[in-house]
Amino acid sequence: MAYGPTAQAAAANGVQMLDNVFVERGPYEHFLQTGAWPEATLFVLEVRSAEHTGSIVTQGHFQTDLTGIEAEVKDTARFPDGWGFFSFDTSPSGPAAPAPMLPRTEQCYACHAKNAAVENTFTQFYPTLFPVARAKGTVRKDFVGIPPTGSELFEQIVAHGWDAAQAMIDDAAAKWPAANLAREVTLHRVGDRLLQAHKTADAVALLADITRRFPDSAKAWDSLAGAYEAANQLDRARQANTHGLAIFAADPSLGGPRKEAIERSLKERDARLAKH
Repeated sequence: MAYGPTAQAAAANGVQMLDNVFVERGPYEHFLQTGAWPEATLFVLEVRSAEHTGSIVTQGHFQTDLTGIEAEVKDTARFPDGWGFFSFDTSPSGPAAPAPMLPRTEQCYACHAKNAAVENTFTQFYPTLFPVARAKGTVRKDFVGIPPTGSELFEQIVAHGWDAAQAMIDDAAAKWPAANLAREVTLHRVGDRLLQAHKTADAVALLADITRRFPDSAKAWDSLAGAYEAANQLDRARQANTHGLAIFAADPSLGGPRKEAIERSLKERDARLAKH
């Protein structure tokens, strides 16, 4: 990801940017224990150009030229609100000279104060640390949030049951319609995890919900029929499987080996269920 005026200016010219954030081991380990950053924590932001074509790339971007280095420091003794920002003149190999502190009129101060999830940092975008902050209760109360992940949905189901999980999906889909949690493939992965964890009843509930959200998906009906069969609910398995077969040919999302695999699954299950 990238953000801020530099990334916006680059995007206006058809160039994407990507950021790397570095922090020293000591503050990182302190955060794992407390969910907060200790005094003298230093973050270094490395900004790089991004390319989207070449070699084996078919999706996404990879990093290329170094275009900027910035730093954020937590020091309540030095800075009025405890945090200071610095921007280096940068050569292709790194900082070209020491960096003065940015004046407090710079946009980064207001942006971090408004949008940071933990203290003055965008910890919401650190996938190894944001769950720690949530568990430790250090996420700001006024943080607007990011979409929950498939792993968080799985944990919600295990800890609080299907009703709470369904509310999580509904809320995420309403706030962020393009989020991964609103996509069929993500929900199917969670359903597979539930089946592997022998949470069959919860898996059935989730997979039934997927057919409600994606009624024209033969994959959804195939998975639901499989879950019903695993739960020994054979009448419901037949109904779901029959529906999957009925809509299979009209499903525009299917093609190639995936289409063949789902067709084979539906037909083989149909033959098995016909014996009962």
